[in-house]
Amino acid sequence: MRDQAKWQELLVEAVNQPGKIMSAYTAFHNYSIGNALLALCQCLQRNLTPGPLNTYKGWQELGRFVNKGEHALTLCMPVSAKKKKINPETKQEEERVLTYFVYRPFWFTLGQTGGDKPYALPTPGFDLEVALSSLGIRRIEFDMLDGNVQGFAREKTIAISPIAQLPLKTTFHELAHVVLNHTAEQSTLVDEESTPRSLREVEAESTALICLEALGLGGSAYCRGYIQHWLHGQQEIPTQSAQRIFTAATAILKAGQTQK
Repeated sequence: MRDQAKWQELLVEAVNQPGKIMSAYTAFHNYSIGNALLALCQCLQRNLTPGPLNTYKGWQELGRFVNKGEHALTLCMPVSAKKKKINPETKQEEERVLTYFVYRPFWFTLGQTGGDKPYALPTPGFDLEVALSSLGIRRIEFDMLDGNVQGFAREKTIAISPIAQLPLKTTFHELAHVVLNHTAEQSTLVDEESTPRSLREVEAESTALICLEALGLGGSAYCRGYIQHWLHGQQEIPTQSAQRIFTAATAILKAGQTQK
């Protein structure tokens, strides 16, 4: 797998292959959804058994060793760098810390290691109410009269219609709108939207689909149709949106993780 994977290609592949997101999340739930999918793709291409990941040194610290001849998996990782710039207001030189992302081959799966000391990574549970609380999002009463509206999000609140056809899917969708900062954008709009409505809907529904599939919940088939409707025939989700979708889904899933 090429290092510079395109996030939108990874997203389209995951969305169009039912079960792939769940497989990735189950094996690599302690990583971001994007990296989990990157790791799964590489495992499938190289006939490796998906499982817990760690670095060479990390496995040594756990009492295991990387088998001779094994090649590391490549993941996306943040790198910080200091840069000096002149502040235009104070005219003084200031040092800023910039973070950017690079692809590095540093990780090995459990199946690539050996040793007498066994290792298992517990699979966490998920609690939606815990996720809402952790993210600072409240449920409010549904007060819209339009029976076609399934739910809505306002600032840091969500409301789901009592007659929503798929209340859990709708909850993840509205939750995604808040996490993606769509509600903050709407409250500060002046002349035009920062993000077009069609793209906001694609981002929110794609985030909901990832969460549903990762947790093995129903409703993702309806997500696919909804996403295609709002894409208006476009073939790809923009790279920036794909990155935002993966980030939002990871934030929601990690916010609701509980110990079984």
